[in-house]
Amino acid sequence: NQRTIYSREQVFGGKQLTDEIMRRYGLSYEEAGRAKRKGGLPESYETEALQPFKESLVQQISRLLQFFYAGSEFSKVDQVVLAGGCASIEGISAMLEEQLGLPCVVANPLARMSLSNRVQAQSLTQDAPALMIAVGLAMRSFD
Repeated sequence: NQRTIYSREQVFGGKQLTDEIMRRYGLSYEEAGRAKRKGGLPESYETEALQPFKESLVQQISRLLQFFYAGSEFSKVDQVVLAGGCASIEGISAMLEEQLGLPCVVANPLARMSLSNRVQAQSLTQDAPALMIAVGLAMRSFD
């Protein structure tokens, strides 16, 4: 009936990917984070670090769904909404849809907001899923 019946924040995310980049390529935390977002990692990054991370993310979400099904009266989910920085990883939403068999959308808390012409819209759109909590807290002052 168009209501949220379950919400869960998963601690698994971008920090694990950043840690793997640091370990694998000998970078500092700041360098790894910058390289993850802006590029500049070796060609092997896709297969050695990113793809295994994406597979782990799908596995984590699958486990959460199993936990939900086992602990509730419900046996299906209408859709999965991805938020946080990892939601912006190219192809993650499609990968989840394919492997979980569920519609998957990337959250954009800024979708209905107007933007100043001084804002870089493309960069903001890329970062939007990571801004869910900040936008929610900011909206409290507008109630």
